[in-house]
Amino acid sequence: MYETDNGVGPPAGPGYQLPVDGPLPDLPLYERLIADGIAEADSRGTIIDHVTARRLAIWLAARPQEPGFAHGLVRFVETGAIHPHLKAELRKHARSPVFPDQPHAARLLRYCNNRGTELGPIGENFAAVCDQIDRADVMLSQFHDRVRHGCVHPEQAWPHADGPRTFALARRDPQTQTVSLVLDATTANVAMFAIAAHADEREAHVREVERSGRSLPEGSYGRRNRQAIAARETRIAARLRAVEQAYRTAIDRDTAYTPPEPARVLRSPELQPGRQIDLEAEP
Repeated sequence: MYETDNGVGPPAGPGYQLPVDGPLPDLPLYERLIADGIAEADSRGTIIDHVTARRLAIWLAARPQEPGFAHGLVRFVETGAIHPHLKAELRKHARSPVFPDQPHAARLLRYCNNRGTELGPIGENFAAVCDQIDRADVMLSQFHDRVRHGCVHPEQAWPHADGPRTFALARRDPQTQTVSLVLDATTANVAMFAIAAHADEREAHVREVERSGRSLPEGSYGRRNRQAIAARETRIAARLRAVEQAYRTAIDRDTAYTPPEPARVLRSPELQPGRQIDLEAEP
């Protein structure tokens, strides 16, 4: 649980509940997570995301601040809303080198400015969702620490046996159109098994379609149709294999990951208007 030197929060209140399922990061871990979030934003040339901005607000609120500034920070932590007084205080801190929190205040101010006129609360469960992400990062940090210290892990359990509870968390970044998944080891194994099995089915479909197409005349509609299906199935299978390989690499650091090359890339001629083609919807 995070606390501030101002005695103001984040307390329990409307729209905010203290976490009951696992610890939140302590301030040193928040500093590491903030640094990671800033580095990721800088690498993309974008503004920090909502989660990193909230972590910055928590870090700032944990330092001695004026009551009005602290209250604005806590309000943002709880709801994601940005009060004009908060922006004014951030601007003052960001422009003055006498404040030790000047770099973090400047970064949070850039985030607030990027919000434009959309300064209201961010969803109904902003704090709860961010707390889930923070707790997940605590678990990941603890896991990484155990790995660094060479701790031996027990054999992973499968759903039919006793094991840890299911943990599944997804986070979508609308700016980069990417989705991050955090799964417990058992759930990840099951998911990868399903992905590998689906890739096998797609690859078998490619072989079947190509074999069928070879019996058709060169340049015929039926042959072009099957070439288009095989090309699409090959692309999908390649994506599934990339996910599978990335997972294998994550659990075996001795293997260097390189995205698998598709067996071949087939280009289908453009179909004439009015003709129908027997293609399944591509996910």
